[in-house]
Amino acid sequence: MTRRAAAILLCALAAAVAGLLLINRTAPVPRKPQRLFRVSPGAPAAETPVPGSVAATPVQTVRVTLFFPNGTDGKLQPEERDIPRPSGGGAYLKALFEELHKGPHRQELLPALPEKIALRNAFLIPEGTAVLDLAVDSGLAFGSDEELSIVAALVDTTLQNVAETNRVRILINGEPVETLGGHVDLTRPLLYIRSAIEPPGTTDSNDTTVTPGPAMTPAVTPAAPTTTPVPKT
Repeated sequence: MTRRAAAILLCALAAAVAGLLLINRTAPVPRKPQRLFRVSPGAPAAETPVPGSVAATPVQTVRVTLFFPNGTDGKLQPEERDIPRPSGGGAYLKALFEELHKGPHRQELLPALPEKIALRNAFLIPEGTAVLDLAVDSGLAFGSDEELSIVAALVDTTLQNVAETNRVRILINGEPVETLGGHVDLTRPLLYIRSAIEPPGTTDSNDTTVTPGPAMTPAVTPAAPTTTPVPKT
């Protein structure tokens, strides 16, 4: 190899090394995966195979906590159930809404959502906000207690189950609105409805909470699956 060829080879190698160093320096740092479930996913659901058939693949499940009004005093009560494990944030929000829409399993609880309220879309955005875009029939009318119960069930069920989420933004028919039925402020993201009764000055001024009624009891820790207060009917 001639001196000229060797010099060209060395220059090429130096350029390649410089390029690798530049790529490594400017490459984005991988983001930490975001947790989706506040609880650990459950074990695969066991199914008894039918003789002579091929055994089905076990279904991964996750245990969720839903909130439904109590038939006695209207306060929200938790109900746990296992659902198929969703594949992402939007799918998880839609699955929670569908379970709320199915209604409670316990006889002493009442449905949280009217049949004419559907979910158009749902997704997670940065800074811990879940967005629920509802389709609401224009003919629906709500009293203050019923409206608070609907909003509280949606907000508390979402925040109770979706990890790294601390606010819920509710849209109606794809648009921001002031309220669902004239009683609950929806102009800003909502915190746990239970936080509405914390002492004045403890709530972030950029968030909205619901004004408590006279029947509400002291707030509990947001992540605990305990009763969510809703005004007495």
